[in-house]
Amino acid sequence: MTLDGLTLHLIVEELKEPVIGCKVDRVHQPQPDTVVLTLRAPGKNPRLLISAGASDSRLHLTQQKYANPISPPMFCMFLRKHVIGAKITDVQQTGLERIVRISLEAKDELGLPRTLTLVAELMGKYSNVILLNEQGVIMDSLRHVSSAQSRVRSVFPGLNYEEPPSSKLNPLTISRATLAEMLGKRGKTKMKSYLSQFLQGISSQTADELLWRYMPEGYEEHPREAERLADVILGFFKELASPRPTMYFRDGVPFFFAPLHYRSVAAQSVQSFDTANAMVDAYYHRLREVEAFTRKRDNLIKLTQKHMDRLGQTLQKQLESLEQSKKAERHKMLGDIITANIYRISRGQRSLVAQDYETGEEVSIELDPRLSPAANAQQHYKRYNKLKASLDITISRMAETKKELAFLDSVLVSLDACETLNELAEVEYELARAGYAPQAKTVPQKSAQAPSQPHRFISSDGYVILAGKNNRQNDLLTMRTAEPDDIWLHTKDIPGAHVLITGAKGNAPETTLLEAASIAAYLSKAKNSGKVAVDYALRKNVRKPSGARPGMVIYDNYQTILVSPSREIFERLAAPTGNP
Repeated sequence: MTLDGLTLHLIVEELKEPVIGCKVDRVHQPQPDTVVLTLRAPGKNPRLLISAGASDSRLHLTQQKYANPISPPMFCMFLRKHVIGAKITDVQQTGLERIVRISLEAKDELGLPRTLTLVAELMGKYSNVILLNEQGVIMDSLRHVSSAQSRVRSVFPGLNYEEPPSSKLNPLTISRATLAEMLGKRGKTKMKSYLSQFLQGISSQTADELLWRYMPEGYEEHPREAERLADVILGFFKELASPRPTMYFRDGVPFFFAPLHYRSVAAQSVQSFDTANAMVDAYYHRLREVEAFTRKRDNLIKLTQKHMDRLGQTLQKQLESLEQSKKAERHKMLGDIITANIYRISRGQRSLVAQDYETGEEVSIELDPRLSPAANAQQHYKRYNKLKASLDITISRMAETKKELAFLDSVLVSLDACETLNELAEVEYELARAGYAPQAKTVPQKSAQAPSQPHRFISSDGYVILAGKNNRQNDLLTMRTAEPDDIWLHTKDIPGAHVLITGAKGNAPETTLLEAASIAAYLSKAKNSGKVAVDYALRKNVRKPSGARPGMVIYDNYQTILVSPSREIFERLAAPTGNP
C-alpha cells in the first residue's frame, strides 16, 4: 500500500521536533527512487527517508540501514552539493495532501545565506523529490517531467514550481455545515468514491472505515444522512488528537497500516506503535524482508528445479539405454544356437533356422556370409559382453541419478519450510556443497557452522518434539542431537523433515506418537495429502551410509502409522526454539 495523506499528517507532526534545527550531515540515494538524509544536532542524529517509488512512496524517520551503490547517482551528488550543512527550519504538509515541504537554511558558493525548499510529492507513480531556490524555481528533481509526459505541468530545472492542482477540501478545517452540504451534493457517485474525491487524505480504506462507523451492518443510502454522516466524519478526525498507529497482519505479513484502529479491516493480528513514523518504518522494512525472502526462495527453487529437469532428462536417456542393454541375453541365446548348430552351417550361408532349446520354438538367425560359422557365433557373444557391461554401468548410473533427484526433491521441501533469510542461506550453502550453486553465493563458513534451530514442539503429553528445517539440520538432529532410544519419524518414501520424540525411552504415548507423525507429514512433500504413511523407529536403528547426501539415511526395525498432515497441530504445539 502507499502512504495516505492522513497518516502522513501524523508523521509530519511527529518528526517536526526531532528534525527542526538539525543540519543535513549526509545524503545517500540507496535506491533510484529513495533519498536518505542523515541529520545531526546536539544529542540527536535522526535519519529522514523520502521514497518516490510508485508502490511505496513515503516520508518518515527510519532506523533501518540501506546499502548504498558504489557510485552515487547524479541527483544524490546534486543534493550533496546544495543541502549538506543546511539547517532544517520547518516541515509542512499541504493540507492533508501527500505533499511535504522541508525548509532549509543553506549557503551558496560564496558563503552567502539562502533559503531552499525540498519538496516531497508522494503520489504513487507521480511521486517526485524536487529542490527549489528562494524564488520557488526548480533547481533539479529526482524525475524530470516534460509536457509530453504530463499535460498538467512540467517539472524541469529553471521552471517555476507549481503544486499539483487539487480541489479537495481539508477535513481538519472544514465546518460541519460545509461538510454536510458537500455530502448532499454527491449525486449518483458511490459514497465510498465520493469521500475520497472531495476530502483530502481519505484513502479507500479510510472511506470504508468511515462508512463502517456510520453503518456497521453495511452502508445503505438513507434520507437526511448528510448531517449524520458529517458528524461521524468529524468525530473520526477528532480522534486523531489521540492517535493509535496500528499495523495489520495476515499470515505474519503486514498488509495495511492506519493512524487509528480501523474496525473495518479484517486481520489475523494487529500491532500498535507509539508513533506513526515507527509504524511506517517497520511496515516497509518488513515488506522489504518479505520481498527479499520471496525473491531468494524463488531463485533457489528455480535453480533446484532446473537441475531436477536436467537429471530427469538424464534418467530418461538412461532408461532408454537400459532397454537397449536388456537385449544382451538375446545375443547370448543366438550365439548359443549358432554354436549348437555349427555342423549345419557352411561358409557363405546367409541364415540359419534352428530350434530355441529354451522355448522349443524355431528361430531364424541372420548370418554374415563373409564370416565363418564360429565367427558368426563370436560376433553375438561380443555384442552380449558389450551390452552386459553397458547394462551394469547404466544401472549404477541410474541409481546415482535417482539419489541426486531424491536429494534435490528434499531441498524443495526444505525451501518450502524456510521462514527466514538465514534458513534460505543454509539451504543455498547445502546446494553449493553439493555442486548445484556457485560457491561465491554460499553463506560464510562461520554462518554455515551455526545453523538455525529446528522446529520445537511440546506434545499434549509433555514430550519435546523436534523437527529439522533442512537437510543439514536433519543430519545434526538425527546423528548428533538424538539419543539412541529417542523415537525417530519420517514420511515413508517421501521427502520431508526428520522428526524426533525426545526423552521417549523407546516408548511414547499414542497421542504423542500421532502428533509427531502428523507434524512429520505436514513438514513433507505430502503436506497437502489426505492420509500419509509415516515410518517410526528407535534412533539407534537409523544409519547414514558413507558418502550419502545431507539428510539421506537408511533405517530398519520400523513400524508405519497412517496420519493426516495437520497445520492446526503444527501451530498448536509449536514452542519457542532453543536448545533442546
